[in-house]
Amino acid sequence: MQNTDQTLIARPKLSRKYRISQINHLFLYFFLHLYRMELLSSVGANMAENISYIRKWIKRGLSKDGKTLDFSDRGIDNQVAMDLAENVALPDIEILYIHTNKIKDLGVEELAQSEFFEPLKELWMYENIVGDEGAKALAESEQLTRLRYLSLYTNKIGDEGAVALAHSKSLSKLETLDLSFNRIGDLGAEALANSSHLKQLKELHLDANRIGLRGMQALAKLSGLQNLQILNLSYNRIDLQGLELLNNSKRLQEMGAVKTDYPHIGG
Repeated sequence: MQNTDQTLIARPKLSRKYRISQINHLFLYFFLHLYRMELLSSVGANMAENISYIRKWIKRGLSKDGKTLDFSDRGIDNQVAMDLAENVALPDIEILYIHTNKIKDLGVEELAQSEFFEPLKELWMYENIVGDEGAKALAESEQLTRLRYLSLYTNKIGDEGAVALAHSKSLSKLETLDLSFNRIGDLGAEALANSSHLKQLKELHLDANRIGLRGMQALAKLSGLQNLQILNLSYNRIDLQGLELLNNSKRLQEMGAVKTDYPHIGG
């Protein structure tokens, strides 16, 4: 019988130190994997928890008929405004109170593009930190075509924002616009007085702004805003000539109510 030689390949002996190192690596990988899974689970839970406050607000602020939502005085800043823009869509609401918060232009821009604003007929956004860019976002919004009432008093809107609102095609159904206690000067006042887009506007509040003689001249003529019935211009930079122009304006005398620093104008 012929013997067959078998070649044995000897495996190198692993040192005890090497084996321990490998075991440690396996344990480390295992614990890192568990940590990652726990972290992902925690992030998901936090996201759900972070959004849950919106549901609580809606439950607390929604009227019984589902048409009015009160988010006023909630400390809403830009980040919260973005959360609302991404997560809220209530097709039946017509009136939104979101005043007395901390919303700046970026937050307004997000909200103005969202489905949240689409059904609104009244938007109360006074006492925030809205500037010209925020006003532009509202003026250019394709979601606000149903809006009839817009309150933006006590913000930081200047001439650029007022001009954008005056030229807005989206706000053609607007009936009341409150821009009092802002930073609007003559250019903004002129644009509003000559607006051919705000055809349904009946009430305009421009009190406590920075409007001077040029703005008063334009508002005395009021070549636009043919349906305007109420105009408030108190506490502006009005000189005597401007006051006389307002007082002698036949257009303003025909209106229901005009308030200036002159004793009385209009019916």
